[in-house]
Amino acid sequence: MVGLILHGGCHDLPPDEKERSLTQNGVTSYGKKGYKMLLEGASAVDVAEAVLTDMEDDPLFDAGTGSFKNLNGIVEMDAIMMTDLQNCGAVHCIRNVKNPIKVARAVMEKTSHWILSGDGAEQFARLQGFPFYDPAIDSQGNDSEDAKGRTRMLQNVQYYMDEIRANDHIFSTVGIVVLDDKKNLVAATSTGGIRMKMPGRVGDSAVPGSGTYCNDVIGLSATGEGEKILRLCLTYQTAQDYLKLGDVTEACKVNITRASAIDGICGVIALTKTGEFSFAHNGVFMPVFHKTTKKRIK
Repeated sequence: MVGLILHGGCHDLPPDEKERSLTQNGVTSYGKKGYKMLLEGASAVDVAEAVLTDMEDDPLFDAGTGSFKNLNGIVEMDAIMMTDLQNCGAVHCIRNVKNPIKVARAVMEKTSHWILSGDGAEQFARLQGFPFYDPAIDSQGNDSEDAKGRTRMLQNVQYYMDEIRANDHIFSTVGIVVLDDKKNLVAATSTGGIRMKMPGRVGDSAVPGSGTYCNDVIGLSATGEGEKILRLCLTYQTAQDYLKLGDVTEACKVNITRASAIDGICGVIALTKTGEFSFAHNGVFMPVFHKTTKKRIK
């Protein structure tokens, strides 16, 4: 049995038809590529890395090359990979690499640590042979507007951050859960964070149990308002509810309802060791691709 489920973020406001189509088509295309790899015998870890690498290279998504700049005009990214044996590797606020998910995997496989951050994460990446790469791209926004934002931030941090949150409703983090033919289960997530975030801000995506979680029963990846997802420990709680309820769809729905109760916009995908999968969100649009030998539980 093999399978995967993949998301491309959660949108609180409806994207236009072109953006909606490009996003869903991208998620579907990358998902099909990963599924083909599984059918050819690739491992869950290799498939998770390959699919998220493709999505990090696609400027449509808020990960890797498409990441949002922070208030200093710099891109800081988070990524994580976690296995059913609860091996984990993550990077927080990493700069100047093309594919944070590759560095996160290296942390998992080549160190005794779970998380490396900031300058330490970048130094580790260089030692592992990952070259310098500036992921900032012109399509992320108008630099003059960013400069105005930075000036206003210096004048009143909280006011400006509240204003950004009130008007920014696109959370295009990418995430995947993969089950391979050896029954290995892996969850992975990558993000550039929220637009115009404060330097050093860490969201939920690469925090085990918040934006990503995997154990010997179920793997999950979340997307949306990071601070709310952190508050709920969303993926860990969804996993625990699955163990209690025995229904993956209900477990996802219960926790999205909890997010709605604190005005948190988010989504979560889940895949179990037995090939059952589901997802839920409270946004307007969440591009998802899933394919496995089992049907989705209704």
